[in-house]
Amino acid sequence: MSDPSDATEGSRSADAPPFDVVLFDLDGTLTDPAIGITSSYRHALAAVGRHAADDADLTWVIGPPIQENLALLGVTAEELPLAVGAYRGRHGEVGLYEAEVVPGIPELLGRLRSAGVRLALATAKPTGEGARTLEHFGLSEHFAVVSGNRPDGSLTKADVVAAALRELGGPDPGRAAMVGDRRHDVHGAATHGLTSVGVRWGFASVDELEEAGAQHVVTTVDELGAVLGLAGEHPPSSSAHRPGPRRTGHDRAGGPP
Repeated sequence: MSDPSDATEGSRSADAPPFDVVLFDLDGTLTDPAIGITSSYRHALAAVGRHAADDADLTWVIGPPIQENLALLGVTAEELPLAVGAYRGRHGEVGLYEAEVVPGIPELLGRLRSAGVRLALATAKPTGEGARTLEHFGLSEHFAVVSGNRPDGSLTKADVVAAALRELGGPDPGRAAMVGDRRHDVHGAATHGLTSVGVRWGFASVDELEEAGAQHVVTTVDELGAVLGLAGEHPPSSSAHRPGPRRTGHDRAGGPP
């Protein structure tokens, strides 16, 4: 993938954003993938003779590694390869395209790119699925790097972040941020000394982002732009502990922690 920062190299000014690099999570941050992911998990469970109740809220699976989620759903170590394969098959063919881009995200990415900020994707999806998702939704032009998991989902988010930073050439952690909607994104940022920005429009449980140690928590895309230093955006009065919409199964009875 080409480096979209080339056209803006040398154009940075005193008014430039405080970050040279911003890493983005994908599911729940750039897109709303609920239908595609939860349907693919149901397909994976059926492949190993298990099932989730029709009315079970599975949105809590969005974000964490697939092996962790399947274990919580009762899949054994012996069943794991078959379940993961079934998930990848259905999700790669159908589920990826059932997502929707979060409103305002394409414009935000374009403004960051125009300001000279290098963008990278750091996703729990396999790298190929992440790249295909960006391409499908017309977002790939904004990203210099796409970093994802192995097909078996065995990498942690910190591993994925490390790979993205290597591909970016080892940027100064003090001028880099990680944006995501789950605790794994916050932990991945902290491991590498990046500023962590949590977004409330994803799938975190109540106070998950704050408890994970997110340095900023935002409710809207405009607030995210302000935290990332885009001129003309209005920062929240307090970027942490703000109430906002949450779509999650964690804070409903019966959802895994």
